[in-house]
Amino acid sequence: MNDMVLWIWLSLSVTPGGTSFKKLIEKFKSPDAVYKAEAGEIISCIGSKSQDYNSITNKSLDTAKEIYDFCLTKSVGILTYSDPDFPAALRKIDNPPVLLYYRGELPDFNSQCFVSVVGTRRLTDYGRKNAFSLAIDLARSGAIVVSGMATGVDGVAMAGAISAGGSTVAFLGSGIDVCYPPEHLRLAREIVKGGCVMTEYSPGTKPEKYNFPRRNRLISGISAATVVIEGRINSGAIITARCARLQGKAIYALPGNVDNKTSEVTNLLIKNGAKLITDATDIIKDFEFVYPGKINPFSIFEPNRVNMTEVLRELEISCVTPSDDIFKPSGRKRGGKNYSAEKAQKPDDTIAKPIPADREETASYRESELDFDKDALRVYKKIPYDGACSIEDLAEEGFDMRQVMRTLLKLEMGKFIVMLPGEKVMRNRK
Repeated sequence: MNDMVLWIWLSLSVTPGGTSFKKLIEKFKSPDAVYKAEAGEIISCIGSKSQDYNSITNKSLDTAKEIYDFCLTKSVGILTYSDPDFPAALRKIDNPPVLLYYRGELPDFNSQCFVSVVGTRRLTDYGRKNAFSLAIDLARSGAIVVSGMATGVDGVAMAGAISAGGSTVAFLGSGIDVCYPPEHLRLAREIVKGGCVMTEYSPGTKPEKYNFPRRNRLISGISAATVVIEGRINSGAIITARCARLQGKAIYALPGNVDNKTSEVTNLLIKNGAKLITDATDIIKDFEFVYPGKINPFSIFEPNRVNMTEVLRELEISCVTPSDDIFKPSGRKRGGKNYSAEKAQKPDDTIAKPIPADREETASYRESELDFDKDALRVYKKIPYDGACSIEDLAEEGFDMRQVMRTLLKLEMGKFIVMLPGEKVMRNRK
């Protein structure tokens, strides 16, 4: 039986970002052993109530074989958990991926310095300028810039690194054959020339909203440091920062105007222990001796002759800032509801429907309410008075894992809770 097909089968059988895979691989050691395991053995490992139980006990390999053939035909690489080239940093996180699909040139994941640069989709001129220059200097120093290829900070940072001749790694929240956002198709093609685009999601997977919070753990997990440029309190960047904190990674944040909502996340992170940065040297000096021969702090002082506007235009980077955006909602209504040209377009199954840029993966709490709000209280009450519980236990119908993770970060920063190894949490009694 083809070993790669079994790895693909296992990746399809467990929830990305869940706990089942690590339990299974630690007990059975290989996907072949998991595949041959009896139902009772699976139950003893992950429990009969696990959401993955039914899929793991389904022995059909048809879909896995189709995906394997697709990857062979389209030259899509696959890195499995057992592959020597699989990033060692991702093996160490509590919820590692089963495998990674990729296109492009793989860097040396186990010796080079990776720095993730994340932030809001709707950045300011200040954020755009700093994301671009920071990425240029990181790339010049020898660091590899990691991000999610999203609109805003992600795309700008990756464009900056590419313009400096550096390598980049982009993690998608969709299948390797689904470019999201679609307007970054040219950027994706440039990334694979000297770096790679990766995803744990199987080919054909659409960019569903719950994929991105799960994807963020890989962005932070593969990186020695995570840099947050800008973001509102409900920005997806706060999830990446929280993942980095749980993984014990260094967190840096660009300070911003306290009156600007796009600085809410960065200022909050700095107030709660993230390192304040003003340029790339603040990061490089912390890692030049950790990665000897890989990081050169002197190279970042070379004259910067790169024209940011020209680079962003050439790579067709989507990074609308308030100073650029002259369009306003028309206010037209149709059928008693707000109507927009985007909604009027005929759906195209070949292009994933984009998430509106101004949504910022909205959380359920009011963005202006940074204290102990109703959602925080809702989660806090579910944590036992004595003892700990898993993060998964806090999710419920109508309150998904993404919302839980955001709320836990607020509770942790407010010193109401303590995060424990193994994705567990307990009340702070001190």
